[in-house]
Amino acid sequence: MCRLFPLGQETLKDYTLTMYFQQSWRDKRLSYSGIPLNLTLDNRVADQLWVPDTYFQNDKKSFVHGVTVKNRMIRLHPDGTVLYGLRITTTAACMMDLRRYPLDEQNCTLEIESYGYTTDDIEFYWHGGESAVTGVSNIELPQFSIVDYKMVSKRVEFTTGAYPRLSLSFRLKRNIGYFILQTYMPSTLITILSWVSFWINYDASAARVALGITTVLTMTTISTHLRETLPKIPYVKAIDIYLMGCFVFVFLALLEYAFVNYIFFGKGPQRQKKTAGRAGHATGEKSRLETNRVQVKSQTSLLLWPEVITFGQNHIRAVCSV
Repeated sequence: MCRLFPLGQETLKDYTLTMYFQQSWRDKRLSYSGIPLNLTLDNRVADQLWVPDTYFQNDKKSFVHGVTVKNRMIRLHPDGTVLYGLRITTTAACMMDLRRYPLDEQNCTLEIESYGYTTDDIEFYWHGGESAVTGVSNIELPQFSIVDYKMVSKRVEFTTGAYPRLSLSFRLKRNIGYFILQTYMPSTLITILSWVSFWINYDASAARVALGITTVLTMTTISTHLRETLPKIPYVKAIDIYLMGCFVFVFLALLEYAFVNYIFFGKGPQRQKKTAGRAGHATGEKSRLETNRVQVKSQTSLLLWPEVITFGQNHIRAVCSV
């Protein structure tokens, strides 16, 4: 029977497991007759008996509970079968792949192995098959749901020989509810809030700039808080892409006002106004000069020299003027 504690240590990539760890083996030297009953011995007797040198291969820190006495149980059967139970809490390493975080699934294992005895000396197997591990269905975690678990018996090769190993693997799916309320909804609302500046009067520069800067800083705070809860990993996570997209939209909303303000009220429009003013002044001067020239031409007289027109014997002198 085991109890799995919350896997909230993504920064350490480990998990904590509290379990009743029971081992059973047969030692013919301990068989007895005449008493058809099992004997439950004092836990201190374990120091006088042979016990397997079992350890957790991916263990970081483990201890046997000792309140009020050391939590060990020894039960002896007439045929020499020994049942040895411990109540253990262990913190084991779990190599998490966070590329799809927080929509990820993790596979965490507990590796049980003999430290000194090879497969020539001892063999490990799950007693009872699929029913060897119980209580998993009763485990409730705030961030994960246990999708499945499986037990494997195998042997591993080292330079000192082949050793037996038992592997208990948990497939965990992260619950998305927490991240919707704490990350996705706030970042989405902040992004929409940054677009409110588009409906604010362009003359209210203080309000628009304050709104833009506030939304940018809020998005930065959300991203920083999220990074503090995760290990420093070299690859990009799914939530990083989402938050970066929100940050880009918020930043562009602030940049849009600065760009439009420069286009319509910056140095560029001022230079255009000055150029247009100079061009208008030059056009006015040219129009005035053309007007004066037309007036001068309209006051000019045309004098035709007299022509002599002969009609028969008479000479008529005509003077024409305009």
